[in-house]
Amino acid sequence: MLRTSWLLSCALLVPVLFASTALAEEPPAATAGATEAPTRELRLLTWPDYLDPALVDAFEQDFEVRVRFDYFDSDDARDRFVVQSDGQGFDIAVLDSSAIASYRRRGWIRPIDAAQVPNLRHIDEAIDQAYPQTSGYAVPYFWGTTGIAYRADLVPEPPRRWMDLFRPDAALVGRIMMIADSYDLIGMALKALGFSMNSADSKEIEQATALLLEQKPALRGYGTLELGPESPLISGELVAAMSYSGDAAMLMEQHDAIRYRVPEEGGPIWIDYLTIGAQGQSDLAAAFIDFLNRPEVAAQNARYLHYATPNRAAEALLPAGFLSDPLIYPPPETLARCEYYKPLSPEAVRQRVEVYSAIVHGH
Repeated sequence: MLRTSWLLSCALLVPVLFASTALAEEPPAATAGATEAPTRELRLLTWPDYLDPALVDAFEQDFEVRVRFDYFDSDDARDRFVVQSDGQGFDIAVLDSSAIASYRRRGWIRPIDAAQVPNLRHIDEAIDQAYPQTSGYAVPYFWGTTGIAYRADLVPEPPRRWMDLFRPDAALVGRIMMIADSYDLIGMALKALGFSMNSADSKEIEQATALLLEQKPALRGYGTLELGPESPLISGELVAAMSYSGDAAMLMEQHDAIRYRVPEEGGPIWIDYLTIGAQGQSDLAAAFIDFLNRPEVAAQNARYLHYATPNRAAEALLPAGFLSDPLIYPPPETLARCEYYKPLSPEAVRQRVEVYSAIVHGH
């Protein structure tokens, strides 16, 4: 994740995997003599599989619009896309907490008019205030942890520490995947070594770099887990992977032997946000954010994605089993071991991106 205003200079170091899709075909040409109001289109920049398709259909019907998706597979890829377009081409973008300050400074997102989004009243105040730099510019969408997803039937011992992935048992070699993200990848190497994931100490970063180089031959690759039946964690091609909690939960529903654990050292507590593009359709974007925060809509979306919702009114509509699931809502003792992301200096970001690019892409 690129977390400072150093986006332009580092973006050239990061390859991008990106996909774009619309949920409807182009309308037929109007017949002679007929007048037809143009169909509006809402363009959403987000992760794949990060919104219940049934809710997209409902919004399109209620507001007579099309929703078009531009997907990214990492925060780095998203930032590269926005750099190349100079902040244009999206109405709503899903951003991590530390990217928001950079996007604000670049003029890529605009303030959110609370009067246009009355359902903001349902957002948990503690979550809304977790990252002060997001105030007025972003609405919490989901929150969760990052840990280890694994196949309990294919590993000799359940992985308990990050070092179990960085210096794996022979049975895991070639069957491990790590998230392709500069902040998280280096951050978890730091955690494995007993440091803060937010460290900017150059000597600690050097130790993390050495650990990542040591680990690389044992990996199947870098990326994010596929979530459908073709997922390599379901097929057994992978036996362990660094994973977001909700992704692991979706896979656990499809295979009884998949487990998820926040390692003993802890991991990140992340919050994803909805933001409105400065060059986008602000009224339509605000209407979409308000729609997603209708309690019944937010509850349906949370159940579909298996992520913790920041919408307190939605939580009241969720079943007790969902709210008590420690994977979705970790207990206090687990959260106490975890860390929130902190902004890094331009020099610290530069060092991390150079390390990441050298290790993951060989640049």
